[in-house]
Amino acid sequence: MPPKKKGKGKKGKKKGKKKNDGELTVEDKYKKTLLEIDALKDHLDNRRDISRRSQAQSEEWKTRMKAAEGDVEQQKSDQKDVMADMTRQYKTKQTEMDAHVRRLEVELQKVTSALTKTSENLKATTAEKEKITKEKNETIGELEEKIKTMEYSYENMLEEAMDNMVDKLNNAKIQWLDESRTIHMQHKQKLLEFGLNPLDI
Repeated sequence: MPPKKKGKGKKGKKKGKKKNDGELTVEDKYKKTLLEIDALKDHLDNRRDISRRSQAQSEEWKTRMKAAEGDVEQQKSDQKDVMADMTRQYKTKQTEMDAHVRRLEVELQKVTSALTKTSENLKATTAEKEKITKEKNETIGELEEKIKTMEYSYENMLEEAMDNMVDKLNNAKIQWLDESRTIHMQHKQKLLEFGLNPLDI
């Protein structure tokens, strides 16, 4: 039986980037493993069904043989050939069925082993995916914390720079006023030396 088709994955998941052209991503490994499990399960169900049919057919032959043996007991005189033929057919079929059942049992063991191995691979792939997701979230958290710290530092630096600028402007204003007063007094003194009243000018 062909493997069951899987539904499309949920939208919004980002596909992992391939490291190399021939190397599958964790997400691809995960999907591939799920498909392999479905295929193995279908194969296992098919083999079990064949085994059940084979056993049912074997039981049918056993039933027919018992019926034939009953008829032989009642009609031994004229049914010896039928008894021999049915016995031969039963033994042949029984041998074939036993061999077929043994082959199916061996194949069933192989499929079961493969399914166990695939389940282990799926578990390992899931653990790896969870580890990568955890590391990614931790990295994002660290980056966000660094960004907050940088923003806080920049705000402090900006406030300090603005405060320094305001202080410089205030100092420059005070210095300019002092110089202006000095110049004004010098001009006033010169006018007085020339006998001029600064208020009249």
